[in-house]
Amino acid sequence: MKKLIIITAALAASLPVFAQTLPLYVAGDFNGWNPAGNVMTETSPGSGIWQATLTGLSAGRHEFKVTEGDWSWNYPGANSWLYPDANGNITITYDSNTYADGWSTTAQRIGESTDPGTWTAVGDFQALVWNNADAATAMTALGGGIYEYTLSTVGSWNWKPCVTGTWDSISWDNRSIGTANWAFTINAGEAADLYVNALAGTAKVDIVTVPEPTTMALCALSGLAMLVVARRRS
Repeated sequence: MKKLIIITAALAASLPVFAQTLPLYVAGDFNGWNPAGNVMTETSPGSGIWQATLTGLSAGRHEFKVTEGDWSWNYPGANSWLYPDANGNITITYDSNTYADGWSTTAQRIGESTDPGTWTAVGDFQALVWNNADAATAMTALGGGIYEYTLSTVGSWNWKPCVTGTWDSISWDNRSIGTANWAFTINAGEAADLYVNALAGTAKVDIVTVPEPTTMALCALSGLAMLVVARRRS
């Protein structure tokens, strides 16, 4: 029995942080980097989703980490970042669950209730490489905090979505300053749709097939023929 207890205790000690049930906290430049500065509340027992609403923040950019109340563990490695709303308020979410929804990160997602507003696809495919303020690679807002940029240049590339003019970014590793580069390859007849979700703290790359010009022309002619027939019938 003693051996079983020791093994059980050892396993519990080795569990990843996202399995723990202790309170989590937000430490940042707005609370003097106090590791127990702003307590987070689990949305429901065992949900693995923790939230803290910050109020009265000064306008502009702030940095923070999620902690367990001290500096023995903190996330992410490089500081995360936030931009509060016009009233100085923002809700931060730390989601420890693992997802297979096509978006990354797949676990330990950091979400925020406000969107910085402008995003740039930054990478080695730019004319001036790794330019975080390149208007030519500005991402298009699709609504709901989601932005998209489509690249059709054949080759192997690296990228990250950045808040325009900064290195505040979201990639496959987390939402932080200077996240990891994301590698992908575009082959002939393909394009890459690059996405970021500013609210959920996720990003993804979708490789899609691009119809050949002749196929597109045939489709256009077919559509035109159908239109002519419809008009004659009417």
